Amino acid sequence: MAVTEKHVATLTAQLAGQKEEYKRLYAELTPEEVGYEYSALVAAAVAIAVDRRFAVNGEIAENKEVIDFVAELRSRAVQVAEIVDPTVAEQLILQNLGKGDVSNFDTKSLFTTQIVVLVGLITDEQFDEAGLTSFMQTARQVADQWIASDQ
Repeated sequence: MAVTEKHVATLTAQLAGQKEEYKRLYAELTPEEVGYEYSALVAAAVAIAVDRRFAVNGEIAENKEVIDFVAELRSRAVQVAEIVDPTVAEQLILQNLGKGDVSNFDTKSLFTTQIVVLVGLITDEQFDEAGLTSFMQTARQVADQWIASDQ
C-alpha cells in the first residue's frame, strides 16, 4: 500500500480550491483508501504545514500563537467556526509540535479538523502551482514512509 497519484490529486484539488474536481476525485476513493492512504497523506501534509508555520528555524511557537491562529481561522467563515472545535484544532497543532494530545477526540472530528487546519495553513502560504506541487510531493514522501513503517 502506498499513496497514489489519485490521492495526491484529490488533496491537491481541495487545497487549490477546485471544489468540483475535489468532489469528483474524492467520490472515486474507496472507504479503505480514505481511512488509510488518503488519511496518511492528509496527516503528513498537516505535519509539514504545521512545522512550516509554527516551528521556524528550530523555534517552536508558543501556545498563544497556536490559539490565535485557530481563532483567526475560525473567524474566516461561519461554516468553519461551526465545524471546527477550537480545542481539537489547538491540540492537533500542538501535538504536531510535540506539545498536545488528541487521543480523547474521535477520528471523524480529527479528520475534519485536519482538513480545515490544513486548508487554512496552505491558504496562508499562498503557494503558486509549483509550490503546491512541491509541498504535495514532500507530503506524499512522508506519508509513504509512515505507511511503510506501519507494515
